Amino acid sequence: MRCLALFGAVLTLSACAALEKEVAVDPPVNTIPVRPDGAVRIDTDNQQTARLWASAEQARQAGQTSAALEILYEALDNSPQNALLWSRAAELQLDSLEATLAESYATKSNAYAGDNRPLLYRNWLIIEHARNMRGDLLGVRSARIKVQEYQNQ
Repeated sequence: MRCLALFGAVLTLSACAALEKEVAVDPPVNTIPVRPDGAVRIDTDNQQTARLWASAEQARQAGQTSAALEILYEALDNSPQNALLWSRAAELQLDSLEATLAESYATKSNAYAGDNRPLLYRNWLIIEHARNMRGDLLGVRSARIKVQEYQNQ
């Protein structure tokens, strides 16, 4: 029993460390553009989506998670297949301790991410952490394999 508790604690710490590492690591060239504050830039031809993204980022940086999510939902109405919007919504749901929604949104983002490996890596980190929050140890293990797959390339 003590071994399982220790294993759970290690998984929790490794998931948290992985999320922190993801923000701190400089992305390779030609990947998701990340600014020094950790914010991600979106590239879109839809001006309304770009304006909504900027507003959502302002709300997120101000700690207004609910407002940021509402704005992202409006942006998703304009661009429902935008993988980065889904990923940011997943991150915000994770911040709000909504693990099931976070995993669902990250999975949806993966469906639209194509071969965007940095975004797939980010989404699998979110999925891993969400599963850990729910206590799904087998799910954490399978997500960890995907994180490592995208991390090493």
